[in-house]
Amino acid sequence: MSTIETVRSKQTIFSGGSALSTLRMIEINPIEICNRVCEFCPRSMPELYPNKNLKTSNDLIEKIANDCNSFGYDGRIGFVGFGEPTLHKNIIQQIEILSTIKTLNYLEINTNGDFLTRDKIKQFKKAGLTHLTVSMYDEDISEMLFDMAKHIDIQIIPRHCYPQKFELKIVNRNDIFVGKGKTVQRNCYIPFYKMFIDWNGDVLTCSEDWARESNLGNVLHSSIQDIWLGSSIGYYRNHLYKGKRKKCKPCNGCDINGTLWGKEQADYLQKFNPRH
Repeated sequence: MSTIETVRSKQTIFSGGSALSTLRMIEINPIEICNRVCEFCPRSMPELYPNKNLKTSNDLIEKIANDCNSFGYDGRIGFVGFGEPTLHKNIIQQIEILSTIKTLNYLEINTNGDFLTRDKIKQFKKAGLTHLTVSMYDEDISEMLFDMAKHIDIQIIPRHCYPQKFELKIVNRNDIFVGKGKTVQRNCYIPFYKMFIDWNGDVLTCSEDWARESNLGNVLHSSIQDIWLGSSIGYYRNHLYKGKRKKCKPCNGCDINGTLWGKEQADYLQKFNPRH
């Protein structure tokens, strides 16, 4: 198991309790702009997925923080998604807002690292960030990153994604590679332990739904609790638990392995989900 898998797996541990306590990871897509055009990303086709100046508002982040405080959320929160989080001009302020969640001890940014400096890392740390996951697209810059973070109490997690190894890492993200993959009928436990919140508050099945084919609710209009325990996400869970990806979009065009974590949560939540 890699370093990043080891760190993250600790945040997905479910030791029982309530249906709400199965929620171990909240991912937030903070911005719809990226400075890179990676071949495995839908942004490699600008006619299909162009850059847009859309980003999370402070009101949305405050709503997420208030909801999490209301039920004592103690899992992981990360800024990660379809753009480059460090391009958000209010990212420091939004880290500060999320750091007010009393029981939160894991707050992360997933970045390509292009705009990182020692001062920027210090600002992240001061605002309340605990982990910085950096995708290594060009070369192994781990030593430089660790040098920048020296004497700063923040955990740097390098994620190795060199171009020459892309063929080992590419999955068919919601059929982005049209005609190059096929729907795999196997279980997926992602919506049993993780919530993905888009820039406007919409809750999607996961970060693979770049085309926004699912909508499980909006955290500006409903509580995180109600969405997590609601019938919309229950529909997906019921089919994905049985490996029936063809029954729901975007899962019918996805071949990602969704069984790395979450089996305990899946078994537990199936006792609560509405049947469809």
